[in-house]
Amino acid sequence: MRWLGLVLILTLFGATEAKAQVVALGASGTRGYHLPESEAWPAKLEALLRRHGVNVSVSNQGINGDTTDGMLSRLDSAAPDGTRVVIFDPGGNDYKNKRHPVADHEGNIRTIIDRLRARGVAVVFSGGPESATDAPIAQQAGASWCGRLYQGVPPEDIEDSPDGHHPTPAGHDIIAARMLPCVLQALRHKG
Repeated sequence: MRWLGLVLILTLFGATEAKAQVVALGASGTRGYHLPESEAWPAKLEALLRRHGVNVSVSNQGINGDTTDGMLSRLDSAAPDGTRVVIFDPGGNDYKNKRHPVADHEGNIRTIIDRLRARGVAVVFSGGPESATDAPIAQQAGASWCGRLYQGVPPEDIEDSPDGHHPTPAGHDIIAARMLPCVLQALRHKG
């Protein structure tokens, strides 16, 4: 009988401590490229959300050099059942490899968003310089727009990085702070 009471208490405690799962899906801009994962914006976003009283886990599913083909192929493992929000940054790698270009960049963006929304996952979209054309596609598919990934990051917080193309830790702080209201709104709507 005492075991039953303990199981009930643990079950109730687990229900109140349940974590919403947020996934950051992208390439090197999401991964942090040269930085430890703890210095990339997804980890910093998790800390900001917790400071705002939102008990969440933000999973960094960014892979350096990834394309939308790769993101689509790993979508189910990157955003498993229980995921409530995906922050999707398709990155800029689809057109970098001239010998193996991604055949359907726009179609991949639509398919990723459609598949996530069909599962009841809210999608927050943020892109790089190519987002001028990608943002309308994402919004038509039902994603909310959260601006360009590096929006607001001063040039020195990109140029001073080891490769001159990815943000420094200070740049990742700016990205996390900008993502915060978009993710809070998405979580409220999924509540």
